[in-house]
Amino acid sequence: MKALNAIIRRNFLVYLKDKENVFYTLLSMLIIIALMLIFLGDMNVGIVKDALRHMDEIMQGSTIPTEYLVTGSRNPSLDDANARTLVLSLIIAGITIVNGISASMGMLSMMSWDEESGKLASYYVAPISRAVLVSGYVISAIILSVFFSLITVLVSEIILVITGGTLMSITLALKVLGLIVLNSFSTTAFLFFLTSLARTRSAYSGISTFVYTLSGFVTGMYVPLGVLPAIVRKVLAFVPMTQGSVWMRKVFTMDAVNAAFAGLPKEAINEYYEITGIEIKFGDTVFTPWMQFTIMFGSGVLFMILSVVMMNKKNVRDR
Repeated sequence: MKALNAIIRRNFLVYLKDKENVFYTLLSMLIIIALMLIFLGDMNVGIVKDALRHMDEIMQGSTIPTEYLVTGSRNPSLDDANARTLVLSLIIAGITIVNGISASMGMLSMMSWDEESGKLASYYVAPISRAVLVSGYVISAIILSVFFSLITVLVSEIILVITGGTLMSITLALKVLGLIVLNSFSTTAFLFFLTSLARTRSAYSGISTFVYTLSGFVTGMYVPLGVLPAIVRKVLAFVPMTQGSVWMRKVFTMDAVNAAFAGLPKEAINEYYEITGIEIKFGDTVFTPWMQFTIMFGSGVLFMILSVVMMNKKNVRDR
């Protein structure tokens, strides 16, 4: 335990020593939040309002049993506020995942630096297991990822309230916290395994560019998952980052969806879920929370084991 704590402490001291890196990481995070919420948010609010008006036209002259309608009364005067809360909640969920990935990559960059500078070799000759060494890097990245994710949620919620939205409840906040921790573990374990393949900073830079580009698509930030080809959605359904993003969206938007679609057919919510990636299917099967937890936690454990095996091979190879 002392060795693990020492590695974690050392990693944070080295990371925080580069104050410019920390500053620009925070600055880029705030810029992404502002751009996504202000510009992308306004565009998508109009789309949701148009969909609600279209549903009103369909509902005119039709009689639908109450059990097929979303709980609540339809109030068109609240469409703007409800649509804005729904869209911004959806965007906040995606930004939280992406910023968590960025934070993990920032901390894991020390792995390639230690490899290139030869400092990693000193760990190999130290009386510590490879499992402790891997855990030290991974836990450091998880802590930083959770911290940046929470900052993202806090700043985003402030912007949401300022723009007329509703602050999340304590119950919802606890669910979000649990998902952030789970997603950080799952994502960081995979990213550590991926970045451990890099032996130089230039190799790490190539991997990080690939991860940053791919994360926007995998999490549905650039393109809604629902508009992707069916075969692509089936593949992404088993990617832990995708499941984490889908689950986060579902939790963030649960109350906002019910408020926006109150008094309308439940089928409208199902269609919205599928298009925006709040739910993802494999065929006709919708992934339940337990299935998502199994994929995310199981993959995290798997990549931790694979990383330990790889570190052992590096140890033998470098002697």
